[in-house]
Amino acid sequence: MNDIDPDLYVQTQEAAEILNIAPSTMRQWARAGRIRYLRNPKTGWRLFRAGDVYALRDSRQEAQQ
Repeated sequence: MNDIDPDLYVQTQEAAEILNIAPSTMRQWARAGRIRYLRNPKTGWRLFRAGDVYALRDSRQEAQQ
């Protein structure tokens, strides 16, 4: 995993790019509970912990090997 600040949050688009998936898939995974998220109280946008996103990316890569 990258040396990422575990308290850093990323928005849906950036998380989807890290995981190499569509933003709509990222939203579906969030709704399904595959990855945790918070809502920005001002905008309502989903925010994902960068550490969770990279951990999911790493586990997906391991599963493909």
